Amino acid sequence: MGDAQGFGLRLHRFDDAAAGLLAYEVDGGDLTEDKATPVWARFEAAKSEGRKLRVYAEMHAIPRVQGGVILDKLKRIGTLLSTMDRLAIVGDHGWLGIYEKLVDPVTRFDIRHFTTDQADEALAWLRS
Repeated sequence: MGDAQGFGLRLHRFDDAAAGLLAYEVDGGDLTEDKATPVWARFEAAKSEGRKLRVYAEMHAIPRVQGGVILDKLKRIGTLLSTMDRLAIVGDHGWLGIYEKLVDPVTRFDIRHFTTDQADEALAWLRS
């Protein structure tokens, strides 16, 4: 999963821009602006091309987020909400299921929580 300091955020091995699948994983490392840039770029490209993204977010732990990343996300919230078609949150933390239940009813896209042993199921749902 990474070194002792963690990686913060990185694209997942099955990330597939051509298929409209944005797949990344997050851990307790530092989430810096440069690490978030590839994710923002994918959302911006989808918006400009009039496409929707299906997102696979594998959550191992909450990262240490730099303030600039939070500001960048707030600036892009409209793009994030309008370009997402489905969001699969993959992880074993109980709060992820709660997040799904709170956020899904108020978004235009579908959100589902999967445990790590259901990762294949999450990918199948995103690809269907």
